[in-house]
Amino acid sequence: MIAGVGAALLALLLIIFLVVPKMGAVTEAQEELDDTRAEQQTLSVQLNALEQAQAEAPENEATIRRVDSQVPPTADLSGAILFLRNAANVAGVQVMSLTPAAPTPATTGNYSSISVSASGEGSYFALVKYLHEVETLPRAATVESIDLNPSEGLTLSFAATITLYTSDVSSGPGSEPGPTTSVVAGA
Repeated sequence: MIAGVGAALLALLLIIFLVVPKMGAVTEAQEELDDTRAEQQTLSVQLNALEQAQAEAPENEATIRRVDSQVPPTADLSGAILFLRNAANVAGVQVMSLTPAAPTPATTGNYSSISVSASGEGSYFALVKYLHEVETLPRAATVESIDLNPSEGLTLSFAATITLYTSDVSSGPGSEPGPTTSVVAGA
């Protein structure tokens, strides 16, 4: 009986000193395996996103080139006015005035915007065509607002605010003419 108690005690000591530490190691290994699986899933999602970005890169680069070609490196107000007048001529709208404001650097991004006040008159369909012509100019432009009022017969008078863009962030009063070059930190 003492031998049986001694064997049981020996078995208990072996369990305490050999098996319990291994169980802790197994728990740690399981936690590490779970962490590794979670990391693998995260990396898999990132890989899929990168592969999608790589597949879409040519299309995105073409869009960037198109936008860059529509945003000139200088304000070129005389060229902008010429574009707007030509758009009016194509649409059959009589423009009374085109008054550009000083270029204003954007609060976000590397560009400046130029607000142009435009007024004139034309038929409804001519004005619709003019708005289309403005928004499809070779130079990036948006019609921010337009007020229409009846004039003589079927003619409408309009007052519009049109925004043009330039990548010259130094545009405006007191700036140096010409394109702006970006300064890269640490270069």
